[in-house]
Amino acid sequence: MRRGYTDTVEGQIYFTETGEGPALILLHPSPQSSRVYGRLMPVMAERFRVVAFDTLGFGRSDPLPDGVTMERLGGSVGDAMTVLGIERAHLFGFHTGNKIAAALASARPDRVDRLMLCGQTHSLIADQSTRIAAFGPITDRYFEAMSAEAEADSAATAHFQWATEMFADMSRLWWDKRAIGEFGYRPELRRYLAARISDLLEAKPSAAAIYAANFGFDFEAALRRVVAPSLVIEVASKAEAHLGPQAARLAALMPNAQAATIEEGDREVLEMRTEEVARLILDFLPC
Repeated sequence: MRRGYTDTVEGQIYFTETGEGPALILLHPSPQSSRVYGRLMPVMAERFRVVAFDTLGFGRSDPLPDGVTMERLGGSVGDAMTVLGIERAHLFGFHTGNKIAAALASARPDRVDRLMLCGQTHSLIADQSTRIAAFGPITDRYFEAMSAEAEADSAATAHFQWATEMFADMSRLWWDKRAIGEFGYRPELRRYLAARISDLLEAKPSAAAIYAANFGFDFEAALRRVVAPSLVIEVASKAEAHLGPQAARLAALMPNAQAATIEEGDREVLEMRTEEVARLILDFLPC
């Protein structure tokens, strides 16, 4: 496993790399980092040169630049690929990562071999206004917290509000029943929880800005410009069944795309159903 930084116009981007073969770039969800791919990378490294980036504003990379857009984040990934000597790659993106991947694939088709867009149902809604409405219950708190800190009557009050929110998130994660069920009370559970806590702390300054960039991104228009063979993987759940299935709708926007579904999933599929995700990727990518 190799780790390091790449210099880009937008800032330094941290990466983890392993394996040999055709390049496969992994782009993480928000508010997380490339740590989310800790279990998937070794599996994919048996056939590919796997590179997982911390996109700007997250993990160990530089902060988000002012006025950031998905198009700029996609461009920064392309710049980081160039620094690593990667001319073309397969792209896999989950949640925010799927927007960044779509932005790069639509703007620079010469850099992308195959494109894989994965996420829960709300993340795969192409129509901008409908997607924003679906995100509301998930992301409103980030904007509310930012406003509360900005309007606090003192720096001490703002810090207290920040600390209270962070403590609530961390308390919820320490006793994550799904994680305990998957890993048991073993060192792997502690590594998983520690990674999530680190991601939360590092992502806090970028949470509202990254979702604002997401909401400003014309996902549908970008997908209509994608020419790479593509796979849309929908992580379906009963909680989001009211939104209706989205994978086939998204795939229909691209000239050479197919859809797949992971049933009864959640945002932790990358860590807790790694083999299922890996099988879908391996079946889609050329040998």
